[in-house]
Amino acid sequence: EQIAAAFGLDMEDVLRKIHVARAFNSSHQMLMADKINELIQSGVNVKLVIIDSLMAHFRAEYVGRESLATRQQKLNQHLHTLQQIANTYNVAVLITNQVQSKPDAFFGTPTKAVGGHVLGHASTYRILLKKGLSGKRIARLVDSPHLPEGEAVFKVTTDGLVD
Repeated sequence: EQIAAAFGLDMEDVLRKIHVARAFNSSHQMLMADKINELIQSGVNVKLVIIDSLMAHFRAEYVGRESLATRQQKLNQHLHTLQQIANTYNVAVLITNQVQSKPDAFFGTPTKAVGGHVLGHASTYRILLKKGLSGKRIARLVDSPHLPEGEAVFKVTTDGLVD
């Protein structure tokens, strides 16, 4: 409500344009990507798809090294569908992901993204979000096809994201 007001937008109009769905497992998550394709083909104007915690269901369902190959194959198929949506319909696809600690890291970042090379290669831009001091956040570009690594500091406020 506050962000809509800050931009002079009608909150009800904004909310009508937002579709939210919750996946209950990795197969359901993959099915929802197919449904996005169908929505767009039926004429719904989709410009942004956000998947919060892409790997959560995959990690919970495919546990242990013996299931790693199957998990990565399914993940690759899912990412391919999302890339097709992005490329075919000019839709931005934003994915959040989990990180895990690297106990052997004495220098540099003590965490690494979950999902392995399949996810790393499927992402066009990879941005690491961190908490900073005084309520600030840091967005660090760690991989891009044409931009150097860099950081931007921002805050989340009632007016949206501000630097």
